[in-house]
Amino acid sequence: MRSHVVRMKDSVLEVLLFSVGSVRYGVPLSRVLGLVQEPELDPLGPPPGTPQVVVFEGRHVPVLPAHDFLYDIGPRNGHAREIIVLDDVSGPFGIFVDATHSVVEIAAGDELYMMPPDETSEERSPRAAWGVFTFAERPVMLLDLARTTVH
Repeated sequence: MRSHVVRMKDSVLEVLLFSVGSVRYGVPLSRVLGLVQEPELDPLGPPPGTPQVVVFEGRHVPVLPAHDFLYDIGPRNGHAREIIVLDDVSGPFGIFVDATHSVVEIAAGDELYMMPPDETSEERSPRAAWGVFTFAERPVMLLDLARTTVH
């Protein structure tokens, strides 16, 4: 399995950087509805198998720990302090992350390493990284988080 390098041509991709454990990820900014920093959560938590819920812009939004659906994320630090609320065809959902960083642009001329399709399945899982780029000399795994992977 080999990746291939693609040079961005005409368009610019804006990416929100975040970290979970020791790994830095990015999601397209076009999918992000907002951030909830230091959310007020029920200290007892929800019953097993039920997602945590937060109120975001007047709506109850299910929020899931990133550890539940990201692979190879490195050691947990146990300090998920922020929620990224993402847009999805079936409604918004959130993921707990350790920290959000900044919005960066992958612009024309930048190198983007595209991951090959998963050879073990006919469809590529949306929870797998679809690409990698370097920012501040650190790799960033690009994700496309689809709700179908978390429900």
